[in-house]
Amino acid sequence: MQCAALMVLFGITADGAYARDRYRCIPADGSPTYTSPGTCRSADAREPLSEQEMADADAIKSRGRPFTRCTAADRSYSFHVHNSKECPSATDTRSTEYAKQPIERPREVAAPLDAATTALPPTAPSALQSARPIPNPSLSSAAPLASTVGQTRSGTGWFTKLSLFALLGLGIWGAFKWLVRRSHNSKAAKSEQREARAQAHVQRRSKPAPTPPLQPQSLTLQPSDIQQKAQGFLAALDAGAEVPGGLAFRSALKQSQLDYSLESLDRIDKLLNQVRTQFSPQRESWQSQPGAENFCLLLAFYIGEVLSRQTKLPIQWHTHAQAAPLMPPDMPLPDVGWARVVGIIGTSACVPLGLIEDKLFDGPGEMTCKAYVERLASKMPGASAVDENQRCAQMLDAFLNNTEISGGLAYRAQLKLAQLDYSLASLVRLDQLLRFLRPEIKLTYAQFVNTPDTQNFLRWVAFYIGMTVARVGSIPVKWLDFAQAKQNVSELEFQFETTSICLLGGRTYFPLGLVTEILLQPDPQRKLPEWANQALQLAPPPIPSILQSSAQLDLANALDTQTALALQKAGFVAAWCMFMVEGGSMGAPTVFVPGQDNAGTFTDFSFFDSTESATAAAQSLMDHNPNHVPFQVMSFDGYANLHTGRTDALTIELRIYANTPPSAQQAFTVVVACPYRNAGDLKGFAIYSPKLLECSATAAVHSAIFKHFYLGIREFKAAEFDWFKYLDERI
Repeated sequence: MQCAALMVLFGITADGAYARDRYRCIPADGSPTYTSPGTCRSADAREPLSEQEMADADAIKSRGRPFTRCTAADRSYSFHVHNSKECPSATDTRSTEYAKQPIERPREVAAPLDAATTALPPTAPSALQSARPIPNPSLSSAAPLASTVGQTRSGTGWFTKLSLFALLGLGIWGAFKWLVRRSHNSKAAKSEQREARAQAHVQRRSKPAPTPPLQPQSLTLQPSDIQQKAQGFLAALDAGAEVPGGLAFRSALKQSQLDYSLESLDRIDKLLNQVRTQFSPQRESWQSQPGAENFCLLLAFYIGEVLSRQTKLPIQWHTHAQAAPLMPPDMPLPDVGWARVVGIIGTSACVPLGLIEDKLFDGPGEMTCKAYVERLASKMPGASAVDENQRCAQMLDAFLNNTEISGGLAYRAQLKLAQLDYSLASLVRLDQLLRFLRPEIKLTYAQFVNTPDTQNFLRWVAFYIGMTVARVGSIPVKWLDFAQAKQNVSELEFQFETTSICLLGGRTYFPLGLVTEILLQPDPQRKLPEWANQALQLAPPPIPSILQSSAQLDLANALDTQTALALQKAGFVAAWCMFMVEGGSMGAPTVFVPGQDNAGTFTDFSFFDSTESATAAAQSLMDHNPNHVPFQVMSFDGYANLHTGRTDALTIELRIYANTPPSAQQAFTVVVACPYRNAGDLKGFAIYSPKLLECSATAAVHSAIFKHFYLGIREFKAAEFDWFKYLDERI
């Protein structure tokens, strides 16, 4: 019965094929609608699909994703648009095209073939893939199974009949014995139940019972013993109590300050590394050590709980036998030791034991506990992992808007009095505030950096310092966590001051170290204003902005006709791609290939399975120029690190090739970032001034480059889209 319910839940028919979608399900929480062959989730509304919608859904599964192509009446352009978008001109011809390859149906539960990359896309690299064999579904194919069944049927005879009679007799005898035992043991059973109820009553009076965990909607199994064990272990961790069976390294766990923050996951990495270095544990004998198995289970339950709190989704723990039926048929749960405990959260499987044991027995590896949680969180429906750039923006905005910060913010009132306005003068006032607070602090260093509200205070001040210097000097700024910075600085050691690192103009700074020195160290030597001035002196020149007034410039240095045309096409491509992302969708990698008579073709790469492969294919077209055209323009969607922080941006790359017709010319490259505020932002969609990132020409012709780029933007016309209506040149 449970298997049948799971097959209906995952939309799988008995023969392994997906049932035809017949209903549209409308979630009650406002999340995107979805289709289903049968019932929707209990809280979701349901409405039937039309015959045409069902036919379109069948076409998508058999022929791939549909795209709408707009073709000009004079065939001067032809490109894809989002289905909800209109073509630039009313005379354009709209046609429907399908992807060359069918789109794979997304799996409801990701099979944990790799403990460190569970729920990641198939193309994502894994640091642990080589450590474990991936099961091959072809080993249990349908053909050998069918032939075996046929042979069994052909061999049915008198022996089979005799066996059936024997089984029937045994069944009757077993039923009789069960009735006899039930009558003899009924009094003893009732007595045991009364004692159990009395004991439970006493426990409830002495200590409130824990709140039962929320059940994920996709699960049908009842709470298991392993789920209760997870609750008990985490409760013992919080209370500093012992767990049944003992716990190895209790004092080390206590020193690790496991407070359910992302930073505590870095401390788990450090703890596991110390255990491996000092004790050299072996896989074969590990579980025989007193409390060793409980040590691993506790850390696994803790990592799962941190993931649950980050995503605000409940996690349900299962044994291997309980979790196996929940896995997709084509990706079964491996029967290996690290999969003995599996957490189901959202639509993904969490198997942190594999990561923990790899760190204990094989070495630190590339995957950290924090990265493991963040990657899983980024795959959850309606949830995403928060990196340091997002954390910076969220904390600073929360202070500005007088909204709460998760964990609280110590000394908020004092910060308000400092009149922090992102000026150099405000850093003087902030430095004075930190020195005023020094004698008021009663907590030790370890307590201060591990208490949520005071830790948030340190982070907030560090973020403000870095962003103030970036804004004053118009310096590109980017924030890194420890794992990201470690890739570039191999000798970097983990400590609180290295959990959030600032890149200003490509230089590495540690503002957290500056704040803790001034606030918590016995004899601080540095001051905020001096630190800021030194960073400004070492900063590179500001990135030039391309303003709309550039189109009105009187040029002293004119460009040749071919270069001017190429730059105008680059501006046209920028406007067209901005038109594509205006509705909130992500722009696919695209290459504009010029044609004859001032025409051209947009070649988009949205048919590829991943953004990485699509971008690589587009870059290959730019590098090899198989059509031998004078120039090409490439566009892709991503981010730009501006002086205001990381921002969504389209990158436009123009490449003019040397010695190509119609006349011999020099190679020429221009890269422009077109930043924008995503349509999903509460403030709505906006376009910021384009930034000149790279240019092979000298600064003397930059004005001419800006002029022709903006002339190309003005050439693009589309219904209900106006670049200048959304333009905000303050950034």
